[in-house]
Amino acid sequence: MTLLVCSSCHALLPDGTTDCPRCGPGRLALLVGGDLPAPLRPPEVDGAERLALALGPSYRVLRLVGRGGFAEVYEVTDSSLQRRLAVKVLRADLPWGPATLARFKQEARAIARLSHPNTVPIYFVGEANGLVFYAMPYLEGRSLSDMLRADGPLSVSRTLAIAEPILETLQHAHQHGLVHRDVKPDNIIIEAGTGRPLLVDFGIVKWLDGPIHQTETGFVVGTPLYMSPEQALGHADVDARADIYGIGIVLFQMLTGAPPFEGDTSQEIVSRHLHEPVPVAALDRDRVPRWLSDIILGCLAKHPDDRLPSAQAVLEAIRTARPGSGHGQEEDGTPTRILPRATPARSWRPMVLGGGTLAAAALVWAAVAARDPEPEPARQSAAPSAPGAALVLENHLVQPIAFSMGDTDRTVAPGATLRVPLDQGRAVDAHWAMVKPSADGAVLGREIEGAVQSAAADGQLRWVVDARSGDTLRFAPTVVNRTPRPLSVSVIGDGDTTDCRCTVAPGDSVRLGYYLFSPRSAVRVRDDHGAVARYDALDDDADEASGAVSITVHPGDLRSR
Repeated sequence: MTLLVCSSCHALLPDGTTDCPRCGPGRLALLVGGDLPAPLRPPEVDGAERLALALGPSYRVLRLVGRGGFAEVYEVTDSSLQRRLAVKVLRADLPWGPATLARFKQEARAIARLSHPNTVPIYFVGEANGLVFYAMPYLEGRSLSDMLRADGPLSVSRTLAIAEPILETLQHAHQHGLVHRDVKPDNIIIEAGTGRPLLVDFGIVKWLDGPIHQTETGFVVGTPLYMSPEQALGHADVDARADIYGIGIVLFQMLTGAPPFEGDTSQEIVSRHLHEPVPVAALDRDRVPRWLSDIILGCLAKHPDDRLPSAQAVLEAIRTARPGSGHGQEEDGTPTRILPRATPARSWRPMVLGGGTLAAAALVWAAVAARDPEPEPARQSAAPSAPGAALVLENHLVQPIAFSMGDTDRTVAPGATLRVPLDQGRAVDAHWAMVKPSADGAVLGREIEGAVQSAAADGQLRWVVDARSGDTLRFAPTVVNRTPRPLSVSVIGDGDTTDCRCTVAPGDSVRLGYYLFSPRSAVRVRDDHGAVARYDALDDDADEASGAVSITVHPGDLRSR
């Protein structure tokens, strides 16, 4: 069941996988725990037990499959109908305002509107025992991103065998007035046994025929690697052509093994989407047929007016140009040009992405003000410059932050900035808590939390969360195991030792969360034969803002007692 979530990019990960294909190891699903302030304090009831009470005696909750910033997924057995379910639950340990509850229910309603063999149906939606949830079939399979990571680029025939059903699914969704807005390999599941591709995670779907979507003005919805330019710019009129751009990125990646626009930061990736041409040389290098390369370029036009207009149009272009169709070649044997010649490139005003948030485990990147096209020196802060009062929260930690203020619920990704508009003159009362990592079922590290309060909003209120938040210095060790044996880990503090209760497999790594610095701070590792290594003087290696410390354990470091 591929429903684990990467803590950094929030991509779906396969069950049992310990690293994200984009972000690296040690980034599995998260949970919040510890001594949180009263508004965030979870009830003293196990999540599975609470869900079992909500579902009733006909259902047996087997296990927690995955946990993201806002939702959990459980494997459940329906004893009356003898079927396995995946039940997605809005997390009960975080404070939800009406807007977040509405977005979660919107996701369920969106999926329920669809009836297509390449989507996952909703069996029922429920609200009981303080929980909001919906049930789907339990899927066995792996994501397309897992397939690409394991198998590398796909052949043209395999690529189209996956793409065509997904295009049919998108056409079905668009005909029902829904835009997915997050088409990417993580959201395409290849069902085990049948090989059927399924389009999942409609969590940030938009209605074409309904009211304005529930994402607040000024926020961009999507995943930067697969985000259309109009999404990146925060346009309110994003339509089905955003999904055409997404499927164009997916086609490119299936055929070449990588998306066309990559970078070290969301800002860099989005800038390339906005301004750089599609790297056609990569398609030529991988010997992608010219007719298919033309179709991909037709999907990836910068402006939606220049793209193929619909999923059906992409399907027809593929079926018309494919060799053997009778329509794919001129009389001299050269491919027929089935796309209009490109119109002159339109110019998007560049923007910088400054932050991220999560709507039911879907990544949402905050948009900030447009700049002039000419280059300018890098700014000291990624905070948006916009008129009016605003709270600007900068997360310098290596873990996400769960943020709550009134009806606003957000997850701020590591290194990201969140801008929340404020009513001029109104009091500010916001709460935030770091989302702690977990490994082997154990929550790791100590809590970091706080409040942002002001008697009256006036201009820009800037709040930085870093390793010194609360005037206490913390460090966040990551242990990388380069030995042939599994390692257990302990963190030594001032007068106490914390057993992390997790195992670092050979070649793997684990992020251990945050701990207080002291002169005696150290990390101790032990292999299964009792050999030990201790790493001291961690403050010399810690990043000043984030407190991050990387410890690589080599075989020669371990000593037998």
